[in-house]
Amino acid sequence: MTEEARQPVAGWVRRAGGIGWFIRRFGFAQLFMKPVRTVLAPLVIPLLRERAVVLRGESIPLVYARHNVTWANERCVELALARRFLAGIPVERVLEVGNVTPHYFGGGHTIVDKYEPGTLQVDIVDFESHRRFDLILSISTFEHIAFDEAGGPEEPEAVAAKIRAAVDRCVALLAPGGKFVITVPVGYNPALDAMVAADALGCDRAAWFKRFPGRVWREVGREEGMGCSYGSPYPFANAIMLAEWDG
Repeated sequence: MTEEARQPVAGWVRRAGGIGWFIRRFGFAQLFMKPVRTVLAPLVIPLLRERAVVLRGESIPLVYARHNVTWANERCVELALARRFLAGIPVERVLEVGNVTPHYFGGGHTIVDKYEPGTLQVDIVDFESHRRFDLILSISTFEHIAFDEAGGPEEPEAVAAKIRAAVDRCVALLAPGGKFVITVPVGYNPALDAMVAADALGCDRAAWFKRFPGRVWREVGREEGMGCSYGSPYPFANAIMLAEWDG
């Protein structure tokens, strides 16, 4: 395996303490399939049929990329939604929790990510700023809070408490009229799923998007979305939730 092929796996495992964590979360097969998909990406992506996801009547093209095998997992729809919310917002008015979108497009905005060099390496619950933001965006990051942090608690109550604190901190950083937006995979973090089921996130709006054959993603109802399993029948997320808070 080349060094370039190893990087996607290395980036995941360094956050939470090793190969054992990766296998527990994603399965043994994915330890090998993820770098294989990365190597094959330049051959596969040009052959993929263009797809789009529909949000509130607007058709938004999916994002296929080699990085983090976006072409083969839920990132293709998450990034499509992210690009839609980023459109028209000046970079100085954007805060991202988790260093995701600059790997694909844009950049130049404030990023808080305790694990990533080149960002503000601080826990979002401890982040202080005199600025208020028109958009706070987080792509597949909140499901890792406490649940996947090295040395962090995995007790459901402790995980839920830290997620709640992170949500509250982000809402407090919103400018009047601003928007806080997250995407999370369904079925990955049991404590977060329980919070969603109990309406404990406190978001103003939520939508669910489910994967269908042929890399098709469509919005579905809450019950159908929350009923999806993580890792089956497709690798990684089979449904994601989009949650929004208004400033």
